Amino acid sequence: MPRQPRVYSKTGIYHVMVRGINKEKIFTKEIYKSRLVNLIKEIREEVDFNLIAYCIMNNHLHLLVKAGNYELTTFMKKLNIKFAMYYNKAEDRYGHVFQGRFRSEAVEDEKYLFGVLRYIHNNPIKAGIAHNMLDYKWSSAYDYFKRQSDLISDVYLNKILGLFGSTKNFIDFHYLDDRIVYIDTLEEVNERKQSIINNVTKDFVNKYQFTDVGQIKQHQKEELAEELIKLNVGTIKEIAWHCNLSTTTVSDLYKKLKG
Repeated sequence: MPRQPRVYSKTGIYHVMVRGINKEKIFTKEIYKSRLVNLIKEIREEVDFNLIAYCIMNNHLHLLVKAGNYELTTFMKKLNIKFAMYYNKAEDRYGHVFQGRFRSEAVEDEKYLFGVLRYIHNNPIKAGIAHNMLDYKWSSAYDYFKRQSDLISDVYLNKILGLFGSTKNFIDFHYLDDRIVYIDTLEEVNERKQSIINNVTKDFVNKYQFTDVGQIKQHQKEELAEELIKLNVGTIKEIAWHCNLSTTTVSDLYKKLKG
């Protein structure tokens, strides 16, 4: 399958994600996470970019970055090469460390920016390796809490905190959620999609005061399918199966909504 062309951001802000090759947990050791942080600092002296948020998980990395198209590609290429050289030497191995090229998603408005920021900071909680985002050492959540950072750009640190008005409001915001599927590992994306589908269906059943989904009538099934299509949380076949509709019906709904 050919690579999809990268979507460039008009704002210059991107949500970036890379994962270990073959699902390898390349950041399990503290020293490896620390080395990655130091490499980002080193590359910042060579490439013009601003880091807005980050989270280093055991098998993947999330970044929220402000950079030009060339600068983003150069930054990620340098990070990939430098960390691979270090990791291969430390583990006495050869070859690629990250799986394919980095994935990126354009962040075009403030609402989406805050959603990505929250999603990145909540990654350790979602993965069950932290009970509170401030307990996790390898993300920018605590940097925002203490209002200073060696990695996060002061411009964005102060601007974002200023928009929330207080640290408490910033923290409370992270307890909210949305129904957007952000870039992540395939496993995490599928889990999030299923969670959104389940929550949308639950709200739909409550809206019509049904006791279960079996009571949903044909036109209501189509209404539910339309909601799922708008959220882009499944293929036509998956939505058809979930709503007990034909793929032809869902395909027609998709064409009507997406033009």
